Amino acid sequence: MKFKQQQSGAVLLVGLVMVMVLSVIVAAAVQTTLTQQKMTTNMRDKELSFQGAESALRAGEAYLDKTAVETLNSAFDNTNGLYQFDAARNLAEPQNWANLSAVETLNAHQVVGKPVYLIEELPPINAVGNSIQLGKTKHSHYYRVTSKSKGGTASALSILQSTYKK
Repeated sequence: MKFKQQQSGAVLLVGLVMVMVLSVIVAAAVQTTLTQQKMTTNMRDKELSFQGAESALRAGEAYLDKTAVETLNSAFDNTNGLYQFDAARNLAEPQNWANLSAVETLNAHQVVGKPVYLIEELPPINAVGNSIQLGKTKHSHYYRVTSKSKGGTASALSILQSTYKK
């Protein structure tokens, strides 16, 4: 005796729904992975630009450290990365570096272009001596070192500044 069995296709329908749910989960995982990869790449790029600018900043400070004040007094002639202070000069904007002759440092690993720096001689500030020598004026020389570096791509840019007293 044979029984006639009816197939309704419920297993096929459940299987297709499961495949669709798994496809959505996989697509979301791929999207998340791609987003995380972009974030990691951008963070690395930013870090490379910062490290390049930091190394250029230290190179500028090392130049000031090893150069005598007497030599520096006549060196700030607005060439070769040595400038007189100009309040109108905004070095935070990359386009304002176009007409300046910044000093190139050593090529940083995996950085697009060489990090650069320039030094500005700030106006003199007369400071009163410490509490033991109250009233005694001493003259200090102040300099502003500004550095700029790109990262692993040209879109990442870091500009750093420090004030140096000698």
